[in-house]
Amino acid sequence: MKFTLKGLIALFLTSSALFLTPMRSDAQINMKTLAQVAKSCQKDVPSRSYYQPMTLNAYLANEMNSEYFKKLGLSGCIYQRYHYSLVLSKFPWLASAGKIMPGYPGSVVVGKLSEGFPYSYQPRNISDCLIAQDTSSNVCENAFGWIGLGRKYRDSINMADIDDQYIPYVCPSCVIAHDNLSGSNELILKAFIQWFLKLDKPKRREVISFLGDNYKVHQLRISLQDESSAAVREYWNARKRVEQQEQERRRRELLGN
Repeated sequence: MKFTLKGLIALFLTSSALFLTPMRSDAQINMKTLAQVAKSCQKDVPSRSYYQPMTLNAYLANEMNSEYFKKLGLSGCIYQRYHYSLVLSKFPWLASAGKIMPGYPGSVVVGKLSEGFPYSYQPRNISDCLIAQDTSSNVCENAFGWIGLGRKYRDSINMADIDDQYIPYVCPSCVIAHDNLSGSNELILKAFIQWFLKLDKPKRREVISFLGDNYKVHQLRISLQDESSAAVREYWNARKRVEQQEQERRRRELLGN
C-alpha cells in the first residue's frame, strides 16, 4: 500500500508492531481518517487527565505505568475510533441524530453494537428486541451486551480487552452519563430504544438493517472490523518505516555518503 500522508508520518514514534484481529488483504484504508485518528489517540492514550473524569481507577493505578499497555491502548484507540468513523461514513445522518441521554449519542450505541458482533455468524436478535420495544422480553436477553460502564464494572476494567475500549476511547462522556443515570445498563437500553423510536421510518430501517441478523449485513460489519484492523496494522507498519528511514539517515550522516 502506498503511504502518501506526510502529516501522519510526522506523528509516528519508534515502537514495535502490535496486531489485532487478522486483516483481509483487500481491506482499503482511508489514510486521511487514519491520520486524524492517530493524532487524537497519540494525544489521549498516554494522558492521565483523559481517563480521570471517567474514574478508570484500575487503569490509572496499574496499566498506565506499563509501556506494554500504553502500546496496546494506542492500538485499541486507533481501532475503535477508526471503526466509529466508518460507521458515521456509512450513515452520515447518525452524527446529528441526537442523544439517548445527555452526553450519550445514539450513534455510539450503534457503533458499539456493530463492532461487538463476533466474526462467526451468530444471530444476536437485536432487531427483534428493537421491534419488541420491551427490555424484559426474551428477545432482548443478552441481545445488546454491555453498552454502559458502571462504577463497579470500571473498577475491574481490562483495557487490554478490545471490548472494554470502545466507549472509553470513542465517547468518554458516555461513561459519565452512565453514572448520572445511576448506572443501570437496562435503563441505557430503554433510552436507546426510545431514541430509536423517535427516528423517522427510513432511518429506523437503516439501523435495524445494519444491526440485524441478515448474513449480508453481517459481512458488512465484518468488513468494517477488517478495515479497522488494517488501519492499526498500517499505523504500526508506517511507524516502523519511519524508524528505518531515520536510522538510514543517521547512518548516511555518520558515514558521509
